[in-house]
Amino acid sequence: MEKSRLELKVGLFVFIGLALLALILVQFSKSTSLWRGTYELHLHAANVGGIKPRAGVLLAGVQVGSVSNIRLAAGGKSVTMDLKIYNDFPIYGDARFVIEQSGFLGDQFISVNPTTNAVPPFTNNADVECESPFNLQQVARDASGFIQRMDETAAKLDASV
Repeated sequence: MEKSRLELKVGLFVFIGLALLALILVQFSKSTSLWRGTYELHLHAANVGGIKPRAGVLLAGVQVGSVSNIRLAAGGKSVTMDLKIYNDFPIYGDARFVIEQSGFLGDQFISVNPTTNAVPPFTNNADVECESPFNLQQVARDASGFIQRMDETAAKLDASV
């Protein structure tokens, strides 16, 4: 009888400890909190540039939410990102959404750039357009094509002279 009561106390102690550990992990993770209310925005972009779920959403540099899901749209020509935004942070309809990264090789995040705040705030499940991220590889390809055309033009000019 005494052994059973001791096992029950130890089991209860371990259970409470594990539950507290789980709550602490959830509270300090990068995702949205369980205790803060959120609303959802559906962000549409042609390319997400490698952004991942749980990436931050920053409004004027302050984290106001996170990316909860990323999926290809029907036809595979665009991508939809679901954002969970905290209720305490209204995002106005004229805000610009841009995918950026912190530092040269840092984590990517969604930057929300407010403008005049003249349009009413987004509501739950609103659809929003997002600018595609800066693509250094595409710039290098474009520069390579430009240099090749300049070489061809110089060769034609040289042949005509």
